[in-house]
Amino acid sequence: MTEKELVSGFVVMVGRPNVGKSTLINSLVNTKVSIVSKIPQTTRHLVRGILNLDDAQIVFVDSPGIHSFKERLAQHLNVLARKSTVDAELILYVVDVTRLPGLEEERIMEYLLSQRKLTIIMVFNKVDLGKRCVNDYMDLWKKKVKDAGKSRDPMIYYMPVSARTGKNLDVLIKVIKENLPKQFPFYDRDCVTDFPDKFRVADIIREKLCWGLKQEMPHSLAVDVVEIEDKGSLVYVGAYIYVIRTSQKKIIIGKRGIFIKNIGEMSRKEIEGIFGKKVYLDLWVKVMADWQKKARILKELGYES
Repeated sequence: MTEKELVSGFVVMVGRPNVGKSTLINSLVNTKVSIVSKIPQTTRHLVRGILNLDDAQIVFVDSPGIHSFKERLAQHLNVLARKSTVDAELILYVVDVTRLPGLEEERIMEYLLSQRKLTIIMVFNKVDLGKRCVNDYMDLWKKKVKDAGKSRDPMIYYMPVSARTGKNLDVLIKVIKENLPKQFPFYDRDCVTDFPDKFRVADIIREKLCWGLKQEMPHSLAVDVVEIEDKGSLVYVGAYIYVIRTSQKKIIIGKRGIFIKNIGEMSRKEIEGIFGKKVYLDLWVKVMADWQKKARILKELGYES
């Protein structure tokens, strides 16, 4: 099959925080390209994972969860998530069927129905944990379609899956392929992500921090990779961890520096998988009050353009 005969396109995942979008994209491309955390609102970039098949190239886009926070960073994440749908061939609207739909869910549905020419698949994720809320999501969607006065329902499929176990992911890929146009692939056929190394490394470090800290602190920290240098036998990586209070700095460093040492060791092992060689990782913790509200800092961290 020639490249001209391939089906290809951008498939954007949207949904409220913590529905499993990052786990789903990693499972679909069979490679870790997006941060996974037990804590909501940890994805802060548009992360693209590329699935290359004999007859298709599917570019999955993991967008930040849409939520109602009002701070500058949260507002930016909402804008980013919404902008990601503009040029998508297909939308995967991911919902968590173990939780009832709420106000955020209604806002997402209203947004999707306000857009023109979207083609949507509703992905019922976490069916391995039960399906008690499936009908609630379907009924709410149908109500929103009716309220919007739509003559055509853009929802073409309801798909129960488990990103964690892999249930029905092969069926989901088949349906996606059936709804993508024939066109040249957008990326080299051996490419799995276009996410810059700097941000991939920062997300790995931030992911390890999220797993080791209390619920509230991860939203107050950021990781800025300031140096990546290939020194031949190893790669040197230097990064700042920004927090907003001195007390948080003490927690991240830990007693006798144990916590940050553990974070560094876990991060380094995964970063070595990116570069394919040994990594020397330097981590520094810096207090910067209200960094989430400063446009210059957000831009440096890659959160605002």
